[in-house]
Amino acid sequence: MKRNVLLTFLAIPILGFSQNEFYNKGAEVTIQAGALLHVQGTFTNDNGTTNGDIENDGTLEVKGDFDNKANTTFKSSGFSSDAVVKFVGSGTQHIKGSMNTVGTSSFFNMIVDQVSAADTVEMQTDATVEGSLMFGSNQSTLSYFASVASTDNGNHGILKTYDNTSEHILNIENGSVDAISGYPTLTMNGAPATSFVVSKGSRGSASGGLQRKIANQIPYEFPIGTVENGYNAVRLNFTNVPGGNQSVKGKFCDGTTNPRGYVGTINQTCVGCTPQYPTPDNPGYNRYFPANPCNSNQPQWLILEESGILNHGYWSFDATDNNNGAWKYSIEVFPNSFTLETSPDDTWRTLKFHDSNTDYGTDPSNLTTDWGAQIEDVSTPSDLLTYTRNAGCYAGNGVPGGVYTDFSHFSMHKANSANALPVELIYLNADPVNNEYIHVSWATALEINNDGFEVLRSTDGINFTKIGWVDGHDNSSVIQNYSLDDHEVSPNVVYYYKLNQVDNDGHSEETYVVSAMITNAETFIISNFIPNPTKDASKINITTSTAQTVSIKMYDMLGQVLSDKTYHLSAGSNDINFNANDLADGTYTAIINTAHKAYSKKLVVTKQ
Repeated sequence: MKRNVLLTFLAIPILGFSQNEFYNKGAEVTIQAGALLHVQGTFTNDNGTTNGDIENDGTLEVKGDFDNKANTTFKSSGFSSDAVVKFVGSGTQHIKGSMNTVGTSSFFNMIVDQVSAADTVEMQTDATVEGSLMFGSNQSTLSYFASVASTDNGNHGILKTYDNTSEHILNIENGSVDAISGYPTLTMNGAPATSFVVSKGSRGSASGGLQRKIANQIPYEFPIGTVENGYNAVRLNFTNVPGGNQSVKGKFCDGTTNPRGYVGTINQTCVGCTPQYPTPDNPGYNRYFPANPCNSNQPQWLILEESGILNHGYWSFDATDNNNGAWKYSIEVFPNSFTLETSPDDTWRTLKFHDSNTDYGTDPSNLTTDWGAQIEDVSTPSDLLTYTRNAGCYAGNGVPGGVYTDFSHFSMHKANSANALPVELIYLNADPVNNEYIHVSWATALEINNDGFEVLRSTDGINFTKIGWVDGHDNSSVIQNYSLDDHEVSPNVVYYYKLNQVDNDGHSEETYVVSAMITNAETFIISNFIPNPTKDASKINITTSTAQTVSIKMYDMLGQVLSDKTYHLSAGSNDINFNANDLADGTYTAIINTAHKAYSKKLVVTKQ
């Protein structure tokens, strides 16, 4: 039979005690430093008609629920190295009542060390820990050092911040880095099953989560997760913290309403990038760095796409004094329970949703605003290399992101290198030469891991066969010119050409199609721009067997007509000059129209 003790006396000191149930009805009770009170069942503190007051400077072990009734005091003097409440039961233990007032009703130190890994301490109220939160009994922190032998269950148990009706905040008031200890090591795909803080995981919920005081410009860890996706811890590496010991709250949100788990969409405009992307072959965010200081100054692509990471979710963080630019940090997330569409060796990064477009309590999957502006809001473009996994700088075992200011939602985005064409093609032309052969020519502005080009030909524009191979330049950030002469052609047959660009790893992408034809008579040959690129002037040469009139329109990158002129050509060679002094850096297209055909030529203008 369980034995209930009803304490109704004042100023009762407890030095050592073991009881089935503990019920304090209005007494003033002190658990002295070095003392152990072990409660086999429920611990209840109820003021009744007088002011009940429990001062816990020792060790209170509870195997059942912990219930501190409203308007009842449960506190510590703050001078003891114990002052701890230990949850050492099995199944689900509950925290009830009023435990969220510093100095009056709160835990000083709390230990979760239950019988088995799946056991849970469920919060049914907001709770504050003034000292340390520990998973497991064999922990020592700045605020806790055990002075009495007590139960040791081997670091088991989950601390759950929600119940069947609502979510709650677990507030850690101690700004020390070790104010939370005993949780699993922060690692990807380690899949630990116990000893961390579990939030509800509802998308868009502002309630609940782990909140901790941030006192210094150093890394703080948030050992958080959900039941569905398990442990998904976060490390925030602070480089600027507002004064006054502000608090930061974080939780993980499952991707159950968004199977991919990502938040928002990737803006396909890379502001300030050279070259400008995307192209049809390069969806998503593509930035080319001519030299990556993290990788021996080798060229580096940063490619981020919406695809790549499936069946996961996102992190939400908020702070007191948020959205004023006072917080600055980089982030590392350590995901578990997710699926990769592509190789783990690709580049991937943790992106922060833009502050001005959302807040902690909004479900970002319902927003139409994309990630583009926030990608550009990093401190410098080199930040995109420093805080991207597998880009060369980051040496940790998580997924980094930063440098960021203030807080919002965070989600992982990854490269899908199988979809990235690592060549910027300036032009592809096919031109008849003296009605004898067709000259196929092309040029690139930059190349990454480019093995070379297969030249493909067709007579119907549908079925292509390989007619030649031209080696690439591997990695190049200067213009490279290529050509192949096709002598196996017949008069009055239209031939179609395209390239199949092949990476060093065997991946390939095809270009658009051009066409040309030789005849039995008339000759009409247009050269490429010379020089190309240019900073001031260039020209093309047209060789024709008959005098004729042509019109030439020059277009900018937006398709706007910059000039429209008519030229009278004589039989033979004709030079046509172009003035580029007033043109901005970029690629321009000249369309040459004859009475029977239109031709296009690309001109690159650079003032450098």
